[in-house]
Amino acid sequence: MGTPIRLVRNDGGIIELMATTLTMNVDRGVSPLAMPFAGGNRFAFDLNLPKSLITIEGVMTDDDILNMSSIGQDASAILDFSRTSNASDTNVASFVADANLTGNSYSVVGGVTLNDPTTATHSIKINQYFEVLFAKQNSSFEGQVGSFASTGKVYIAVHNGTSPRTAAQVATSLKTVIDAYGGTDLAATIIASPLTDEPGVAVELTNINAQGGGNGTMSFQQTVAGPYNKPYHVQFSGGRDSSQVTNKSAGDKVAELFAVLNNSNNGGMGAMVGTAAVAGGAIGAGIATGGLGLLVAGAGVGVAGGINQANYDTKYGDYITAIQIPFSSNVNNRESIFYMPTGSFKQTTHKTVDNALATGTEFDSSERHYTGIKGTVANATFVQLGGEPIYSFTINFAPIDWIF
Repeated sequence: MGTPIRLVRNDGGIIELMATTLTMNVDRGVSPLAMPFAGGNRFAFDLNLPKSLITIEGVMTDDDILNMSSIGQDASAILDFSRTSNASDTNVASFVADANLTGNSYSVVGGVTLNDPTTATHSIKINQYFEVLFAKQNSSFEGQVGSFASTGKVYIAVHNGTSPRTAAQVATSLKTVIDAYGGTDLAATIIASPLTDEPGVAVELTNINAQGGGNGTMSFQQTVAGPYNKPYHVQFSGGRDSSQVTNKSAGDKVAELFAVLNNSNNGGMGAMVGTAAVAGGAIGAGIATGGLGLLVAGAGVGVAGGINQANYDTKYGDYITAIQIPFSSNVNNRESIFYMPTGSFKQTTHKTVDNALATGTEFDSSERHYTGIKGTVANATFVQLGGEPIYSFTINFAPIDWIF
């Protein structure tokens, strides 16, 4: 396996584990009881009350400074127009469905004038310089809005005045305007949907040369009140500055992880709704337990009660809130991550392996069933081996949907 097991923090940071053994235990709590005078017949109650524990054993070693060159990295994001971000747990609704685009006055192009992109009411602000309006056009399907130099805005058509454009057409229009007007700050590549593998319906975006400053810059703007389903997206993340990297010893890693596990708080109810789409900005070197020893962190969005995200992350950001475990999948023909679709409304199709997402998918607590396994560290043990700068560890992770 080329991808390590990853613990995910409240602020989106990841802790990579150099694991040697993985144990995944499920106890359904079914106890058979023998029936008297029934010749050994047994009965049991199965109330679907499973308990689960994931045990990771491995080692922590010193970082290799020879692998630390050219460590700066640009932030990337994904926009998938074939799905929405908040229609359901499995994103089955399409962003370009007519009901989403024109269903009412606050829908995506519900109040937009045909062939007048200046009347657009919804947009994506990709970074501080570049905003893309959702327009209704039956002639040109993408272009500038007025003087681009003064407005910083472009448009793409999501509806042609008669019917919605396809997700592939919208993705192509987005790449076209970024190629034409993104300059040296932004790049776009057409890709398959990260959820369904449907080709050509999504765009991977890169904030060029911004490194750590390019994280968490995508936002959705609207000038009319009311809910609408945004395109499925993965926030800008992965950007890091070379100055943020610190070469760490095994002892450094153990010391920091031990300190975090001894005193960290998930922030209560705010963490459950406030860490959705946590992928975002980098906060520098951290407590990775293997590889380069990097901590790549993110800024959560929409914290309940209007809590300042920076203050929230400062206090609650280091709490471990999920795990991502890779496995090799023949069905998906790629490395995928284990998933745990809990809930009363899950059907048999929600639990088949084709639902497994690719490794590298950012954990999103609003999509906790598939982007990782929600939960926290129940206990951990660290052992220094033979007085050498090598530590073994045993970490028990308990899957939990709601942590109070």
